Amino acid sequence: MAAPPLYRDRDLSLDEIITLSRGNIHSLKTVVDINVEKDNRHYSSAAASVLIKKPGLLQIRLYKFGMPVGNYLVRDKIMHVLSGRRNEKFREFGRELYYSVFWWEGLENAVLRRNASEYIIRTEGKEIRLDRATLLPERQEIVTERGTIHILYDEPRKKNVPSLQDGPEGDFWYQSVIKIEIGAFRFTVTVEKLYMNPLFKENDFKLPEEIVETKGS
Repeated sequence: MAAPPLYRDRDLSLDEIITLSRGNIHSLKTVVDINVEKDNRHYSSAAASVLIKKPGLLQIRLYKFGMPVGNYLVRDKIMHVLSGRRNEKFREFGRELYYSVFWWEGLENAVLRRNASEYIIRTEGKEIRLDRATLLPERQEIVTERGTIHILYDEPRKKNVPSLQDGPEGDFWYQSVIKIEIGAFRFTVTVEKLYMNPLFKENDFKLPEEIVETKGS
């Protein structure tokens, strides 16, 4: 499915691009499949519930065969392992996933360039390329102390959101597949369900020591 070229004939500024892309999105809840490859061979896979909330909050709950196998919280670019395996590559994946989805965050000092088909947004250590006609992200490159992280996007999908004004009849288009390549590892995230600005539970985005149990629970 191809996203409509709503912005093909427009020459947008960076502020306009950010405003149009984020709409009134403050948080997301997604149900995803995560497939992990190492050296182009299958390494691991799991289903996951991913909660994302501005500013900089992300929680991943992993499941295998319907059973919880991991719970990870990202705050202030630090991943906290609440339960499950500790893996440095998964830590890096979790840290990058927030900005893979909310790619318009953290662009205060960004520079915008254009070519015939793309908008190119650059900051120190990061480059984001957007399709000029749709404003959907195509890829990112992030330079870190440990090497370059490559993020690729694919398979546009439409969600009808009457409260948003991002397109005809409130249609919101997003990339349903995100591939994050970190060294020999490739994490492929496929969105199965997407909920925009959902209500979160009281203990979402909290560390264990911050959770207060009610009496009688």
